[in-house]
Amino acid sequence: MQTRKMVYRHTILLLGLVFFTSCATTTPKSDDSLGRLVVGFDIDDTILYSEDNFLAVPPNPANPGHLDYAWVNSHDSVYSKVITDMAKLVHFFRAQGHSVYFITARPGVNGEYLARFLTRELGFPIVMDKNLFFSPKERDPKTGIRHTVKHRLIRELGIHVFYGDSDTDIVAALVGDAHPVRVVRDPKSLHAYSRNHFGDIISESSVANPFTVDDYRKFILAGVGPYGETIFPLYHFEEPLPGFETEE
Repeated sequence: MQTRKMVYRHTILLLGLVFFTSCATTTPKSDDSLGRLVVGFDIDDTILYSEDNFLAVPPNPANPGHLDYAWVNSHDSVYSKVITDMAKLVHFFRAQGHSVYFITARPGVNGEYLARFLTRELGFPIVMDKNLFFSPKERDPKTGIRHTVKHRLIRELGIHVFYGDSDTDIVAALVGDAHPVRVVRDPKSLHAYSRNHFGDIISESSVANPFTVDDYRKFILAGVGPYGETIFPLYHFEEPLPGFETEE
């Protein structure tokens, strides 16, 4: 019951934020005239808890640095789980007549397997290039740094609100002119994928990683992240995060 109330309160607040934001913009987005929202969701650590899937990928001795996304996309049905509270949020938006899209930074090879898995788990048709999009990062030819390009789809689809767990999701939403909402990661994923999350709260402090676990808790309690994004706290930290007990 407490989680349901939290989802409702969060949604009401978010609808208000989107309303005021839409009043200030001069570029109308799709469905504005109908009073409908277009809502986007990241996949990994937002819709799916998929760490076990990534950990199960068979090693490739010939190319140890290569992650086999063809394998990943075809094995969510074996190893990944839908995050229940996020599924409730997806169904809430759809029940109110709002449009829902999914955008992942995974490459799209074997993406139809992921589409079928999400269709089965969420209970409505999810189809590649219709409401499920694959948007791998691209490398800047000058700096060599890989950057998100999800903002292109966010803008093209006219997304008003985008939910994601990573810094790049928040940046993509802001660049794509959508309201960003950061979904708090499961603590196990926080350990496995510390980078691209408030910078990196686990590695040694640096200019690129200025935040600590203590800062992380403060952001969650405040409900606003370092980019000014809304934070949606699915996970509660009354107890110390695993592995951080000595940092209290």
